Amino acid sequence: MVQPLITRNVPAEFLTSNHYVFGQIKVSNTGLMGVLCDTNVSYVEINDASMARIFKPDKIIDYAPVMWIVKTQLTAVILNKPDYVGSSSLVRGGFIRYSQFPVRVTTPVYEITGTLEWAGRLDFSVVIGEGSNAFLILYDAVVSASLFPALHLECPALLLNRHSVDSMVYQKKTTPEQPAP
Repeated sequence: MVQPLITRNVPAEFLTSNHYVFGQIKVSNTGLMGVLCDTNVSYVEINDASMARIFKPDKIIDYAPVMWIVKTQLTAVILNKPDYVGSSSLVRGGFIRYSQFPVRVTTPVYEITGTLEWAGRLDFSVVIGEGSNAFLILYDAVVSASLFPALHLECPALLLNRHSVDSMVYQKKTTPEQPAP
């Protein structure tokens, strides 16, 4: 007997290079990572979507009961609960020990700081080039746009499109006895 696919609506915020969209997206038990990494569909469908320009994120320019965004045009998806990312078996894919790396990532528009959980040592070429998921997960992320200071977002989980990354810096943690150089 095949079990029915259970779906639920997850609130999320979507960043493109020009717009800030928030609404709800329907996900199954694979969570938002399953939706974004589904190679059979090239877009996401957002319900009860509100759209603003990134230079005025608090001024809504359009509302739509349904909006579609092409996945490759998404820079990041912001979630207010880490559980919305998806099941740990999909996200982590096995019994591998993960390390936490505090990183700063830049895209053509945004600067993002957060914690990247990664197996093994942090190797930029591997982080960007390997794996089947088009999106990376950053935890406890902060998003800002230097040209648009009104845009400042903090979230417990963020899905970052690998193809929009310009640079990544590992930020070593300093202790109170060791000030940063």
